Amino acid sequence: MNKKKNIIFSILFSCLIMLFLPPYRASADAGGELTAGNEKVTVTLTKPQEEPEPIHSLRFWLTVSATEGEMRQPTFTFSETVLQLQQPEGVCSAKVSGQDGTYVMDIILAFKNKRNIFAEDNVVIGTVDLQPSGGMYRVHTAFCAPSADGGQPVMRYINDSDLAVKAVPLTGTTSAVSTNIPDSTGYPDVPGYPVTPGVPGYPVTPDVPQNPTVPDTPQTPDGPSETPDTPQNPDDAAAFQDKTAPKLTASTKNKSSRVSFKWDAVAGADGYQIYRYDAQSKRYTRVKTIALADRTTYSKAMEYATAYKFRVRAFDTSADGTRIYGKFSSYVKVTTAPAKVAKLSVSQQKTGKAVLKWETAQSVEGYQIYRSTKKNGTYTRVKTVKNGNTGKYSEIIRKRGKTYYYKVRAYVTQADGTRRYGSFSNVKKLATR
Repeated sequence: MNKKKNIIFSILFSCLIMLFLPPYRASADAGGELTAGNEKVTVTLTKPQEEPEPIHSLRFWLTVSATEGEMRQPTFTFSETVLQLQQPEGVCSAKVSGQDGTYVMDIILAFKNKRNIFAEDNVVIGTVDLQPSGGMYRVHTAFCAPSADGGQPVMRYINDSDLAVKAVPLTGTTSAVSTNIPDSTGYPDVPGYPVTPGVPGYPVTPDVPQNPTVPDTPQTPDGPSETPDTPQNPDDAAAFQDKTAPKLTASTKNKSSRVSFKWDAVAGADGYQIYRYDAQSKRYTRVKTIALADRTTYSKAMEYATAYKFRVRAFDTSADGTRIYGKFSSYVKVTTAPAKVAKLSVSQQKTGKAVLKWETAQSVEGYQIYRSTKKNGTYTRVKTVKNGNTGKYSEIIRKRGKTYYYKVRAYVTQADGTRRYGSFSNVKKLATR
């Protein structure tokens, strides 16, 4: 009973210092991503760079604004990953303030020590339910600073070692627009296309020019380049279009769904566009527009254990605001790492075998099983299961009366033959008899 009281006290204490104790600025940055869907926006956070300790509590802010149409007060639904951390004790709070279509969401997670929110580099915190009312609507969602502070969006957090609250800027974030209103061409706006929210007091890093352009029509992979806007000077357009296509590279890391892009700069370019191939529609769709001439890198959290094809092109902006597009790069292939293996269990059969079971994941090629005689000791790989649909493994127990520890991770193979591994499952103990 005293242990449970101590845990509850620790969680409440984390909440109180998160609410009232002034933070100090950490030297690292963190990231965030907003993905718009059907009247929902998925909120993903990236672990602060160079933070070695597990993070068990955090706080951040969102602004949600209906720039066209009407909306009721939005709500926030926490992800299953977060809710699992909350059990059996923990606090997940989403306080919403505001009125008349403009709201601020104050999100707080407070768990006991050793409950690491960032078991993966990127974690889905939850979804904003926008609650539009009526017919046509356009709603902007963005990360923001605390209303009292202003300035850059931030995340505050507490790790397992410190009692102090750290604050890190959320860099590279963009807002998301959710709408069912057609644009000037008669085509609906693309959900999730990043825009500047225009909410006073909550600036974000702009992702596209203030005067938006008409979204490009995607093309089939073997078809001609997309038709650019008609420039004022055809000779200028031809000169830019004939420039060498940028050379693109894309890479992934173990335990992460993030894809990192890098490309060569194109002389005279005002920005770049990254496209992803959609196997279902057999077309390339735009992933990102970067309206910065000197920016030649970008990273984005994608789906786990998924193979992708990407390409990039440069664009120049003419005097009248229309865009002139250069040639596409050759496409590159990458595969993201699998997610953390979930629901591992270990049991002993009467036959003297140890039986491991876990939840299988889609698009995974196989699993690796590791064993140790100490929970925090050296683990040895005992088996590679070369079937992603198999979620079971058994082995003969070597010594009765001894305790063994097991963990499992999934893997995929990239186009170049190298493997990408997901995070290990939680460690499970088997005390043999």
